Amino acid sequence: MSLKARAQEKVERAGISNYSFDQDVLVMCGVRYTIEACECGEPDCDGVRLNKNMALMGRALQ
Repeated sequence: MSLKARAQEKVERAGISNYSFDQDVLVMCGVRYTIEACECGEPDCDGVRLNKNMALMGRALQ
């Protein structure tokens, strides 16, 4: 399963329906998240990590 598919599953499992993808960037409520693989090893980890893309947020504020 791709990272994008795992991220979509994670978002939907959380009950969030207002999201979209801009290529490989997840967009929820106007906030952009980069999708990365997570290898923390925790038993309940789904293998995907979402990080706010602060570089794009800063550009939008200028």
